[in-house]
Amino acid sequence: MLEFYQKNYQKSSVKAVRAKIQITKDLKERMQKEVPSISNVYNQFTHNAEGSPMKEYDVVVCGGGIAGSVAAKFSAVHGFKTLLVEQHKTPRNKPCSGIQFTYFEKLIGEKIPKEKLCTNELYKVKMITPEGTPMDGSLKMLNFWRSTFDHWLNTLAVDAGAVFCDETVLKDFQVREKEKIKEKREKEGKGEEKVNEKWIEVTLQSKNQQEKVKTRYLIGADGSRSYIRKKMRPQDFGRASGATVNYYFVGDSDIDPNTLYMFYNREFCPLMFAWVYMKDDQCVIGTGADKNPLTYAQKFFDHVKEHYHLRGEVVKREGFSSTLQEGVYLGEGNILMTGDAAGLVDLYRGLGMDNAALSGRLAVKAIIQAEKKGCPPIEVYQHLMKRTVRNLENNAQKQAARYATNETLEKSLSPLNLLKGGLYMVVATQINRILPPERMIVLPP
Repeated sequence: MLEFYQKNYQKSSVKAVRAKIQITKDLKERMQKEVPSISNVYNQFTHNAEGSPMKEYDVVVCGGGIAGSVAAKFSAVHGFKTLLVEQHKTPRNKPCSGIQFTYFEKLIGEKIPKEKLCTNELYKVKMITPEGTPMDGSLKMLNFWRSTFDHWLNTLAVDAGAVFCDETVLKDFQVREKEKIKEKREKEGKGEEKVNEKWIEVTLQSKNQQEKVKTRYLIGADGSRSYIRKKMRPQDFGRASGATVNYYFVGDSDIDPNTLYMFYNREFCPLMFAWVYMKDDQCVIGTGADKNPLTYAQKFFDHVKEHYHLRGEVVKREGFSSTLQEGVYLGEGNILMTGDAAGLVDLYRGLGMDNAALSGRLAVKAIIQAEKKGCPPIEVYQHLMKRTVRNLENNAQKQAARYATNETLEKSLSPLNLLKGGLYMVVATQINRILPPERMIVLPP
């Protein structure tokens, strides 16, 4: 009798377990059909639409220019799993002077190979005042095409260990958060504690597919039309009110291939100096204006054509405008802005590439220090960038006063002021030789 009960109990137990399993399967299928938002809540945040797990990175950098490439390189060097994305096919063109002082190599952490530079060296400067007075000086500069230079920086990031994807657009990003159980450290006593885990879900669109990746930190280096900044601070953007315009001329002229010409005259450029210089066999003639930039550009080109006897043809006209209206914004939480996306272009100096490289380095340094301190990296980044931001604010005030009229512009270029500036450049250049990259003095003053 006992054996009979044991056998029948075992059979009934097996049937009950099987029935329970079947009910569970049926319930799961109903939930997936009727309530997908509940049954797939985990997959929604950790898997792509086709069900494959999201790739995970420590740092995602958006933008393959100077700021982004430098950030990606140093991020990978410090052991972070890094993804660098660039929306255009590389090498890609970018409207930019491509002229920098030699301390720039220290900022990017590399000696620029000769084949990455233009064939003509720039080591002289000629400044022309509003009254037409020329002021000559000597100053060694780096001269490169941004397409060649930026592509080289991309390869440096890859060589350091970063993953690089061009023709890939950052379509969206969301900050995610969930609660998880974490074991306490020994000194805090035994047990468990609840902590919030944060990450950033980034949606990327390439030619053939859209995918989501997961990252702990996002670095925005996507230029002055930054999607990342626009999503975080749409109030910083408006209608494009001006532009910079370059004419590329090929032919004979009286332009010295080793000289950077800087024309300080509100009739040619009301924002900063207008420029003329050679890149290989092409002469770049450019200006910028907040209103009617094409009118200013044509007027300046006609002036250069007459005074420097241009004989040839314009092979390309190129312009760039920005909708960014506000100044510096460095980011929020685990999202850091760099370069043009952060508003770090300095019109007073006529440069932005050095600030871009510096911000790329400091963004990574902020992440490293923040992990040690247990705080959001933006807190460290704002502290590290304090001197740069202060210089930009001071220079913006000086720029407004300097370009108020041609008279104030002429006064700022007096022989005494230029002598002071020249001495400052000589001293600062020597000091920069011994300063660490993050503390270097940006030039000109």
